[in-house]
Amino acid sequence: MNIVVLNASPRKMGNTSQLCKKVVDGAMDGGADVEYIDLYSYDFKGCMSCFTCHLKKNLKNPLCYWRDDLKEILKTCLEADAIVLGTPIYYGSISSSAQAFLERLLFAADTYLIDEDGNRVSKIKKEVKTAMIYTMNVPKEMDYFNGEDQLAIMRGYLTAIFGECEALYAYDTKQFKQYSAYVNNMFDAEHKIESEKTQFPKDLKKAYELGKRLSGEISKTD
Repeated sequence: MNIVVLNASPRKMGNTSQLCKKVVDGAMDGGADVEYIDLYSYDFKGCMSCFTCHLKKNLKNPLCYWRDDLKEILKTCLEADAIVLGTPIYYGSISSSAQAFLERLLFAADTYLIDEDGNRVSKIKKEVKTAMIYTMNVPKEMDYFNGEDQLAIMRGYLTAIFGECEALYAYDTKQFKQYSAYVNNMFDAEHKIESEKTQFPKDLKKAYELGKRLSGEISKTD
């Protein structure tokens, strides 16, 4: 079992990366081979709309043809048995790095073909387990942008092209090390500190268990 875990946060030691690394721990403890990637360390853009991947001669090739730092990462992902992407939520959406990565991964693996049942035809011929990790500093009850429904859009495409996609939501995360140094009266610093102590460890445990599940050691119902 080969698993690729990608951190699409600019912070290499932040909430998203901590959750991603817990997925790595769980997957490795489950016996999987894991590659961890900080996407912000690489220079790449989203889909360039060249349509080379949709030419008839490339019908069986799910790899994006654009040559930049993402090329080898995409190849690694397509050879994996599972892909996990962690992203912070900015203004109700995934990070620009996560969006660019998914555009390049999905569009080249997708087609403009449908089968006799009306289902889209994917170039991916094996089921690849996928999962998304979302971190946000707003509490769940403050989810005024209807976020879980909005965030499900990309998971729908992952499911259609690769197979079932899991989701892990980490709400109410601590954003600043020292809240008093920043202009802020929306979030209570003491509450954030308490949330980091009580809720975030639960999220880390969920991330570890996600890694274990993807490695195949425990089932989704455990």
